[in-house]
Amino acid sequence: MNTIARRYMLQSQAVARRVEEVLNKRGLKPAFSDWVLTQDAGMTLLFGVLDVRQIERLERYSDDRLLHQLTTVCNGLPCYLSNTNGLRYGFLLSQRPRLPRNVDFPGCKRGLVRLGVGPAGQPITTTWNHLGHLLVAGKTGAGKSSFLRLLAYQGLREGMMLLLSDLDGTSFPMLAGNPALLSSIAGTPEEAHEVVAHGLAECNRRAALYRGVAGYPEDLDEYNALVKGGGDPLPRVLIILDEFNATVTALGGHRGQFARDVAQLGWRGRKFGINLVFAAQDFAKSVVGRVRDQVAAAICFRVRSAETARNVGCTGAHRIPESLPGRAVTDRWGPIQAYRLDKSLLGGGIVPSPLSEVEVALVQWTVKENECYLSLNDIRTRMGLGPSAARKLAREWERRGWLEKDPQASNKRRVTSELAALVDKPANPTNPTNPTN
Repeated sequence: MNTIARRYMLQSQAVARRVEEVLNKRGLKPAFSDWVLTQDAGMTLLFGVLDVRQIERLERYSDDRLLHQLTTVCNGLPCYLSNTNGLRYGFLLSQRPRLPRNVDFPGCKRGLVRLGVGPAGQPITTTWNHLGHLLVAGKTGAGKSSFLRLLAYQGLREGMMLLLSDLDGTSFPMLAGNPALLSSIAGTPEEAHEVVAHGLAECNRRAALYRGVAGYPEDLDEYNALVKGGGDPLPRVLIILDEFNATVTALGGHRGQFARDVAQLGWRGRKFGINLVFAAQDFAKSVVGRVRDQVAAAICFRVRSAETARNVGCTGAHRIPESLPGRAVTDRWGPIQAYRLDKSLLGGGIVPSPLSEVEVALVQWTVKENECYLSLNDIRTRMGLGPSAARKLAREWERRGWLEKDPQASNKRRVTSELAALVDKPANPTNPTNPTN
């Protein structure tokens, strides 16, 4: 456990005192329930946690001019506002970390979503389930479209199905006709509404499938585990609604039917394995209000105004220099530099593939050199996995019907004909990015 230097402790006391003085002078109650001094990713941070029960007008505490004043009176220490879990001010006491200007995408990793790197160079990685729904904001040239393609590319390589809305036709033209699409890419607000309707129909279809399985599954992972050997597993669905704010405005505003349908899709989709991404150059407060409780994180590249940054919960994103595309403020992982993906990788007919190239090599070896038998030790040694990861992979393949136990050979695991056939259908033979496991 790292010990926080005494100079930071003294500095934190001075900062807390100055913040309370500023609030008092502005006629605001310094209703702090706690001050927390902590270290994370090489940074020393001070958080002032406000008791929102004692605050009448929250917008006065999140005013951009107030945050600027707090930075000024604290001798230039960056002040951040977080409202993901209550309301709190954050102050960076240590030297501001330097994010890299560009970071190339390192390749896919089975089961994970790779987003970028943090201030200390740490990878920002999560699972699709934990990623949940996303809010993504950013003006033209800031990196929003590139980030959306990064998500789509990883979804394709993971074997997910896609539903896309791209009103400008500039984010996903290379995916037109891709077999992973559940419907054509929407190019008008009306077509975007059809995409949402398709998503709701998929929820209804999956709800009926859930009801037909004994065991009462509550989410996609549980359903797929229960249908093992008795039905086909369901893939995740990634729905990206670009220019979302403009679409809502064109279709009746935040009280219109489109906004209501999207809200329904948000709360229903999680249990059925649907990840929703709401993306736009600007977000009106009324539009954000419809979906803010649905999203698990907000990622904000450079935006035009402080108001937009505040609306999505990423204060300060309007100050990101134009010379730093891919730089973003998040309300979940702090500042990040998103991975850069060559958009040409989305061309060439990528199709959903449940196998990485390393897994394909393993299956080919099993079929050609090991009489189709595959032990846990084979998985460990040939893929460099630990015992737990090897067992998890074997269970997943058994659930999908790709491995079965052979009662004629002491119940040893054997590759099924279905899995053997998959190795002859690589996801994207011309793709230079090598997914690793």
